[in-house]
Amino acid sequence: MLQALSTLQDVQEMYRWFENMRATRPVWLDESSGCWHVFRYEDVLRVSTDYQLFSSRRPEALRRVTGRSTLATSLISMDPPLHRQYRNLVSPLFTPRTLAPLAERIRTIVQELLDRVRPRGRMDLVADLTYPLPTIVIAEMLGVPVADRPTFKRWADAFFSRQLSDAEIFRPEDLEKLEKTETFQRANRATEEMREYFTRQLNERRQHPRADMMSELLAAEVEGERLSLEQVISFCTLILLAGHITTTLLLGLAILCLDEHPAAMQQLREQPELVPSAIEEVLRYGSPVWRLIRVTTGEASIDGVTIPRGSVVFAWLASANRDSAQFPDPERFDITRSPNRHVAFGHGIHFCVGAPLARMEASIALPMMLEQLPQLRRNRAAPLEFLNNRSLFGVKKLPVIFNATPAAQTTARGK
Repeated sequence: MLQALSTLQDVQEMYRWFENMRATRPVWLDESSGCWHVFRYEDVLRVSTDYQLFSSRRPEALRRVTGRSTLATSLISMDPPLHRQYRNLVSPLFTPRTLAPLAERIRTIVQELLDRVRPRGRMDLVADLTYPLPTIVIAEMLGVPVADRPTFKRWADAFFSRQLSDAEIFRPEDLEKLEKTETFQRANRATEEMREYFTRQLNERRQHPRADMMSELLAAEVEGERLSLEQVISFCTLILLAGHITTTLLLGLAILCLDEHPAAMQQLREQPELVPSAIEEVLRYGSPVWRLIRVTTGEASIDGVTIPRGSVVFAWLASANRDSAQFPDPERFDITRSPNRHVAFGHGIHFCVGAPLARMEASIALPMMLEQLPQLRRNRAAPLEFLNNRSLFGVKKLPVIFNATPAAQTTARGK
């Protein structure tokens, strides 16, 4: 059932599969890949938090396939104590208090993007708003030129647009054949280009430090030692790619969910104070990150099933977020849901460090879109395109239409 997602029907079928697996095979061995999968909320929580038994280190097969990709050796693939030391370098940069001064800048960017499309009455939500907004923000935080945005998108597309199947990665019968595929080669080219790009940027900052994140990372120390160039490049790569993809997916899913539930959209227009809880429900209901990968360091037992040492285990966040044992009436999209202990940003030591930034960007952009784009709705005459990736979920293209208004006609809340 691990299929590519092309339509909303495909998505609905995946969620029905999750429901069936939670009920019948909550711990499942996929014979085609040799990988294990867990689907229930409590099991997903355990796999994602018990780092001593379920390690975040990348499996050998995945490292072989990803080659020199800095994402394969980044913060997301570390265990304590190393993970704690490196996370402490960046987590202070993404706290709500640290990010608070960015709010006005985010409003300005959203307003500029909205002003470009309002007279047209239509746009591709991803290309015109949900991609450029977080990319501009994270580029400015890192200190890289916003003008390089098309290059950043090409790199992101190479990493996120299409993911190899689990069987292709974990049971490649012919690695040489795999290395010749366009997907593999695009990702490798992107990796090399990013390494060269950040090497130039970082060498420049060594000579002339600036007030930006790259300069801060160059000056940072772990146990009295400066980070190596490769380590700083790994941080920069992760921040640039992960720093925009979550918000891009979250905002796209928010509009898609609200379009599918017009009563909720109307309620949000009338009660903008519900925006924070609406965002949390989108995170639960839509789950931009569908699954996490772990490797067992010893024999593990889940729900009476024994998983051998050295096994690859996928924890399905998207399934956990629809588990009726945790969420009453989980298939209902409820922007007032409380409590809402979803695991969309992960859990435990690997809880998404950029979650506060994604929440801030969404909480600013969403009400501005609803207020300034009257009758906002999906353009059903144009194709809806999903990201073709098993770990991330969201729209790659989302054509929308709305009542055109003059760009200069800015509302008080949008100023």
